[in-house]
Amino acid sequence: MKVTMQDVALEAGVDKATVSRVLKGDHRISEKTRVKVMDAVRALNYRLDKNARNLSTNRSGLIGLVVRDFTPDWFSHFISGLDRTISKSEYEIILKRTEGNPLRAAREYGKLIDRSVEGIIWIDHENFPGESAAPVVTIGFRYPGSYPVIWEKELDVPTFETGVLAGRLILNIITGKPVPSKEIIIKSTYSGEGL
Repeated sequence: MKVTMQDVALEAGVDKATVSRVLKGDHRISEKTRVKVMDAVRALNYRLDKNARNLSTNRSGLIGLVVRDFTPDWFSHFISGLDRTISKSEYEIILKRTEGNPLRAAREYGKLIDRSVEGIIWIDHENFPGESAAPVVTIGFRYPGSYPVIWEKELDVPTFETGVLAGRLILNIITGKPVPSKEIIIKSTYSGEGL
């Protein structure tokens, strides 16, 4: 049987609203009460029902990442940086690829919108669908209405640091925190030597 918030409240000897406030990090709750609730959470192995929370807050907790392909050398570095940032939040990443096909790009974009993603990071400049129902961070190209992250030199590619930056940017946008500017230009990391 699934453990509910009411079960935690009974175990801790508090009401359900107090459990909710503790789990949300409300600083007005006394330390003694917080410890009782968290002990009950651990004892019962309670897990917050994200779907119920998302329905009540009208948020999905999802961020879409769209790339052309998963195979470029830079991809693992970028996704590692992005994951480092996003995993510290309550958001999850949905990964999609376009395979360089505009029809597939449109279909994958539609799937993201159907899942009510709160933001999108898009890295396939040739197959960007255009106007978006969710905020978009574009990597490596500019598009009206998006938040572009671009490089000084065209030959540069996304890195771990670019992933971290893209994650922070999309989180700030969707949570209403300040965004440094509408466009972020990354100083070049590639010297051109060896060509």
